[in-house]
Parts: sequence; C-alpha cells; structure tokens
Amino acid sequence: MGVLLFSSTMGKAEYKVRRILRQLGQDVEGFRSIKRLFMRFEQPRGDIRVIILLIPDHHTLNELIAMRDLIYDLPVVLSLPDSRRETLLKGHKFYPRFIMFTDGDYAGFAEALQNIIHREGMLFHTTMVSGISEGLWLG
Repeated sequence: MGVLLFSSTMGKAEYKVRRILRQLGQDVEGFRSIKRLFMRFEQPRGDIRVIILLIPDHHTLNELIAMRDLIYDLPVVLSLPDSRRETLLKGHKFYPRFIMFTDGDYAGFAEALQNIIHREGMLFHTTMVSGISEGLWLG
C-alpha cells in the first residue's frame, strides 16, 4: 500500500495523479465514493503513507470535511475546485501538506508527494524498528 486516492470521477486530474504515482512506484488504493472511503477507515490502516483528495466541487468538499477526524493522523494532499478564499479556508481544515487546484498545472506536485512519501516511510520504518527493539528488551 502507500497511497489512498479519492476521486469521484475519472478525469484529467486523476489521470495526472495516477501517472505521477506510477512514476514514483507507489501502490494506489482508489475510491470513487465518500461512503466507501469512510468504510475503508473502519479497517486497519496498514502502511498508508498519504491520502490524496481530488475534490471536484464544494458539495464534495463539505462532505469530506465531515469525516476529516478519521484522517487527522495522515498527511493529506488536496486538489481543490478553485482558489477562492472560502474554499481555501475549508481546505485548511484538513491540515494539508500540499494544496493544488483542479484547473492547475500540478507544478511541484510530484516533488512534494515524493518528499511526503519519503518522510512518512522513514517515520514508519523508525517506528517499526523502535517497536521491535522495545519488544526485544521486554522479553
């Protein structure tokens, strides 16, 4: 695993994101509905390193805000429908690591995503090694 991707429709944005994720060698678990995404968080997290939310409109943004507490501990990358102040304020409720816009050129996205995945991978590895070391000392 590695990346959770929410995109309600397959469009240019998702195509670009998936192409970049393939170039970075990342496995993607994709979701088209908010309901299925919600159900995914009822399962163990595994090694999810980042969640990418491709948000096409304000209705979807509002629905996702309602479930932001489920992803509070994951790095979030957002693609927002526009750059209006109200939209940005709502988007910042996710505490995103990176924000882009649906009609943007995705400049910097690949580099930012690579940095997030690398950093989260290092944290995941450090936690696992630390947990194993602590387990050895307990025995």
